[in-house]
Amino acid sequence: MNRFKDFLKSFLIWFAIFYVVIFGIDRIFGKKTPTPQGEQAIIIRPVQNSVVIGNLVGFKVQNNEKHKIYFSSPCEIPGTLKIFRQANDQKFDITEKTFENCGTKAVAPFSLEPGSEATVSFRDFNAEVFSEAGKYELQMTFGYGEEGETVIASSNLFELKTPGIFRQLFRAIISKPLFNLLVFLTHTIPTHSFGWAIVIMTLLVRLLLFIPNQKAMRSQRELQKLQPLIEEIKEKYGKDQRVLAMKTMELYKTHKISPMSSCLPILFQMPFLIGVYYIVRDGLSPHLHYLLYTIQKNADLSMVNFDFFGLHLDKPGPIILAVLITGAQWGAIKLSLISAKRKAEKNGDKIVVKKEGVQGQMQQMNKIMLYVMPLMIGFFALSFPAGVGVYWLFSTVFGIFQQKLVNWQLDQPQVKRVRELES
Repeated sequence: MNRFKDFLKSFLIWFAIFYVVIFGIDRIFGKKTPTPQGEQAIIIRPVQNSVVIGNLVGFKVQNNEKHKIYFSSPCEIPGTLKIFRQANDQKFDITEKTFENCGTKAVAPFSLEPGSEATVSFRDFNAEVFSEAGKYELQMTFGYGEEGETVIASSNLFELKTPGIFRQLFRAIISKPLFNLLVFLTHTIPTHSFGWAIVIMTLLVRLLLFIPNQKAMRSQRELQKLQPLIEEIKEKYGKDQRVLAMKTMELYKTHKISPMSSCLPILFQMPFLIGVYYIVRDGLSPHLHYLLYTIQKNADLSMVNFDFFGLHLDKPGPIILAVLITGAQWGAIKLSLISAKRKAEKNGDKIVVKKEGVQGQMQQMNKIMLYVMPLMIGFFALSFPAGVGVYWLFSTVFGIFQQKLVNWQLDQPQVKRVRELES
């Protein structure tokens, strides 16, 4: 019973950590816009009341009318959409000429049944109308009835703010290169396949991070090898924390291993992995046009083929994709855990299977890593665009082959020594 409680507690902790990493601090703790007070026929509220310039501004539209309402594109019927910028206690219509000649750009029309809600954004015009810091207000004109009656609804104020120094650096060093690479690949591939562009970009990023990953995997294997000896030190000096720390550091020094050596390469590559995730998640959305280099400013971001072996990469993936991702992640973790156990047995060190300390804590952690993590990743994959799932799947498969390479490199010298002793 106690082991079950410990397992459940560890599961909840890992679930919370994974949720925060994937959805981001801003998404969880972002300051949401409160619902306007009072009875209103149509409610429009920004998804967030504070948005960084460059990010997509989204709105929730709720129909509290007793009849169906519809919104016509301002590209077809002028005046149905207006955006005001507040300055010096005055409102200025900043969209007066924006929709006069939409050209190839568009604002999608939509309709809402009574009591229903929809999330809308204006991807084609986001970079044009939301380019300056300040406070804004959205106004939409809806039609209803057979005689063409209209009703006007406005949002409460929301703020656009200038990106901070860290976000600017992230965009310059990570987001821009990855986005331009994805645009280049998508337009270079004859079919404009977004899927194959993701696959190629994933392989290129993994090759770029090959050496840091290699060092992290090797260090992790070496630390796994020392785990039985660390447990012996804990049992012997566990009551004296000062001596325990000193003996543990001596062990690391003797075997020339740094406990941080497996973490630093991972920290180095995290910005790249996060950048790939967000770039693939948003696709080649027009609101990201500001990320394009000058040489690609004329690139048509609408020339994208999102179909990839039956998948629609801009929509949440099917269950089969989540199953494949879960299986690949399980295989990657299983591979590393099996190799660690074999290493201990080959060295004649039976403490891994005999000592309760290792069997209790390490096996519990291994079970969480082996079963819980893949299931969580597969669960979240169901809500991500399929393009993110394709990236994750191919990245994981690449990682499996790299793990096999590391295992082979580390096991070869030991196998050679065993054969020499046998002969």
